[in-house]
Amino acid sequence: MKITTRVFHDADALRALAPEWEALAAEAAEPNPFYEPWLLLPALEAYGGADFRCFAVWQDGILSALFPLRVERRFRRLPVAGARSWIHRNMLVGTPLVREKSAGACIEALLRSRLAPAFEFEWIAAGGPFYGALAETAGDGGFPWLVTDAYLRAVLLRGRDPRTRYNSNMKNNLRRWGSRLAAAGRLEPVRLAPGDDIGAWTEQFIRLEASGWKGSAGSAIACREGDRRFFTAALAEAHRRGRLAITGLDLDGRPLARHTMILGGDGAFTFKIAYDEAYASCSPGIVGEVDNVRQFLENPGPQWIDSHTARENTSYARAWKDRRTVQRVAVGAHGAGRLAVAMLPLVPPRTSQAQPGRRPALQPRLEHR
Repeated sequence: MKITTRVFHDADALRALAPEWEALAAEAAEPNPFYEPWLLLPALEAYGGADFRCFAVWQDGILSALFPLRVERRFRRLPVAGARSWIHRNMLVGTPLVREKSAGACIEALLRSRLAPAFEFEWIAAGGPFYGALAETAGDGGFPWLVTDAYLRAVLLRGRDPRTRYNSNMKNNLRRWGSRLAAAGRLEPVRLAPGDDIGAWTEQFIRLEASGWKGSAGSAIACREGDRRFFTAALAEAHRRGRLAITGLDLDGRPLARHTMILGGDGAFTFKIAYDEAYASCSPGIVGEVDNVRQFLENPGPQWIDSHTARENTSYARAWKDRRTVQRVAVGAHGAGRLAVAMLPLVPPRTSQAQPGRRPALQPRLEHR
């Protein structure tokens, strides 16, 4: 078995890998559309920086792993360099693209490289094949490792209808909110179709999101040119590939709620949601999400949807009743990095910093920091 590696520093260099990269993504042990070329390359153009590195591994001439990373001078506030999953503010999944049969060899190649003394893989599934391969490789190779953070994230599973588990208070509220909305106008479910004008759907979503508190706070897609470029490019390419789902509700022909999802493997990840806050007393976010559950269960499509939310967001727990654990895993590769990882239990945990203008809502907290 011959292992070769290469480190890429920017989007332009990575573009040459596109055909091999697409094949790797199609056969990866775990799906992560955010690391596929059609999403990662525009993200790098919008959010990339000098600290970006992508560690590529070939096994017997076949591209077998891509590890998009951010190399930093300090690792978890310790005076040692480190690398962690490259994640931007519109994604919260850092699982690398790795072929399952060669995962161990690819992980070992990364850990034995001189890219960084320590690594941290962010928001990978606790029970997934990548985590299993990472734990086994680190253990067998004598690399110190530990889970540095974890939380439960809401998921929607085909065959497990969460509506049967709503309590009486939730059911009563849904009836009351539905009656109020019906009194305000004609409530109609909508769903993106293959032949639809994705540009119109995109602009409609951007306007709806900007009309609410995120627009006032300056964090809506419309408020940041980089976000607008990335979001527009992402939806257009996802739609072209048949990898985009959008559901929602209209009230008298006007958008009331929208939920965008990016498909990957046999599942999907929530990308962005928005709703009309003019009807806040009717909880359009919750009502729209319950209808999204209905549409998911009544139509063919992905087997699961990851809510793709940060720890602080608990709103999905009201509409989705299943969970998956996502976690950060740190590994000491060599030198001071090994000592740094061994010391992490003594280092105070990261504290989440409140962001101006944020408030609890049925809205994915997709900003990573």
